Parts: sequence; structure tokens; C-alpha cells
Amino acid sequence: MSDNKFTLYYFQASYYSQKAVLALFEKGCPFNRKIINIHNGEQRTPEYMKMNPQGLVPLLKDGEKIVVESEKIIDYVDDQVKSGPTLVPDPSTSVGKEVKRLREFIDAIRIEIVTYGLLFNPELSISGIKIPKMLSNVKLINEKMQKNIASLEEAAQEYPDLRDSYIAKYQKTKKFYEDTVNKENVIEHLEDTDHRCEYLEECLRRSKESSGGKEYWLTGTQFNAADILLAVFMDRIVLLGLEDRYFCKTKRPLLYDYLQRIGQRKSVQMLRADVKTAFTMIMWNAAKAAVPYVVGIGLAIGAGVWLMKNKSRVINAFVEK
Repeated sequence: MSDNKFTLYYFQASYYSQKAVLALFEKGCPFNRKIINIHNGEQRTPEYMKMNPQGLVPLLKDGEKIVVESEKIIDYVDDQVKSGPTLVPDPSTSVGKEVKRLREFIDAIRIEIVTYGLLFNPELSISGIKIPKMLSNVKLINEKMQKNIASLEEAAQEYPDLRDSYIAKYQKTKKFYEDTVNKENVIEHLEDTDHRCEYLEECLRRSKESSGGKEYWLTGTQFNAADILLAVFMDRIVLLGLEDRYFCKTKRPLLYDYLQRIGQRKSVQMLRADVKTAFTMIMWNAAKAAVPYVVGIGLAIGAGVWLMKNKSRVINAFVEK
């Protein structure tokens, strides 16, 4: 039996899960891992929905206490774990107020619409989406999302005690699907992200000027929760092939430099290694589902070879730019 205080229910490729994982890594806090494969719909099972009626990852358990939503998990971990840096400064201080404001500012980016919007409209990517074609096929993604919507409607009938939760998730998922297939809507979110990155560049400029030549982060010389959000956001943008739009060396040199520097942090390196395992899992499951078992093994092995040959493009691409 593990003596770890926390158990994290998460999926390695989930943007919001990555924020919680990075916070735990920054605090140097060991934790038990429960992988919830959202590509297989494990977040929609009755067992999981009873713990989190929203059917979302991540979820943190501390004994009988359950904490959901990545931002609340970051707050809880920082409050409970005294080792490592202070991720959430006292909100009554000036730096605490700035960290809170920037967390809300970055969190307002609809990264899920940007992500799936790019998958549905890959021509919007600048350098190309760094996800294997097996996992980014528009037709398959479209079919899977429609299947997910239908399964939620069916679950609402099958599990009357969770009916309200399933209906709420059905409505939210349906709206999300409509938003991501609407190219004009996706473009609007990309433009909003551009404006936000311009402001973040300015925040880094002010931080650099006030650092007195020391290593600086988003709000000063201490890496904190605002930096966790920015680091995870930047890695997702690179994965989507949008780094040349948002972190161009000539247009936004401080964001470009920040991307290089976060790759040197041990916590970020650990996070990226964790993300890598998700690609292997997803490709294996996709191969098995697509073809009969014997052929599936061959495809899965091929997928593994592809991942090994292209691992610098899929994972280490985070530090290429």
C-alpha cells in the first residue's frame, strides 16, 4: 500500500491534467496515479461520474477529500505541501494579486476550442500539427465526437441516479462540438489568443526589467502558478504548430526565450516525459480498434516505430523553437 498522500486521476495528454501534474512535480510531491483514458470515455463511466459529476479530469483525492478542476488542485496542493516553491503567493500581497490576475487571464484562453478547432481545420496550423495522422484524422475525430455525444444521451437513460449529470455533460459536449467545427469561431479564438500573447510578452518585459539581471519568470524571479499555466499553454501551442504565430523570435522574443528556459526545468522535463507515454497508449488503442487483432499488433508496432523515429518532432519539438 502506497504511503503517498495524494492520488491523481488524470490523463497525460489532457491540458488541464498537465497543469495539476506540473504543480505536483514543482512541489516535489510524490503521488499515486490513476490514468483515466478520456479517449476511451473512461471519464464518463458511472464510477467516475459519481466522484466528479462533471465527468472531467483531473481529480485529486486526499483521503476522503476530493478536489476537482486543475486550478483548485494547484491551490490545494500548494496549501498542503510545504516543500518546493510557493506556487500561490498570499493574495493580499501585490505579487499574489498579480499571480491571481494572470492565472485568470491565461485560463480564459479556450484551449480546448483551439486544440480541436485546429484538428478539424489543420490548414490553420503554421508549422503543422505534431500529432500522428492516425490520431488527427478529421473523419475519425468527427465520428468519435458524435459517438461520444450519443453515448452521453444513452447513459442519461441507463443511469437515472446520474441523469442530471449526464444531461449536463451531453449539452456541454454538444455545444463544444458545434463550436469547434465552426471555422470562423475557431479563427476568432486564435485571434484572441494572439492578443493575449502580446500582453504576456509585455508582462515578461516588465518582469525582466524589475529582476535586476536575475532569472525572471512571469511575475518576477519566482516560478509560480501563473508560470505553470503559461508553460502548459506554450507546450500545447507548439504541439498544434502555432509557435511561429505566437512565440516568434523576432515578434515576441521574450516569449520565445521563455519557451527555451522552461524546457530546462526538471519539472517540465518530467511532465513532457509523462505526456510521451500518452501518445503510445492512444496509438496502441487506436490500432487495436481500427483493425483485427493480428493486424492491429502490426500497426501498433509500426506506430511505436513511428513514435521512436519522430519522438523529437512529437515531444522534443517543445524545445526546438
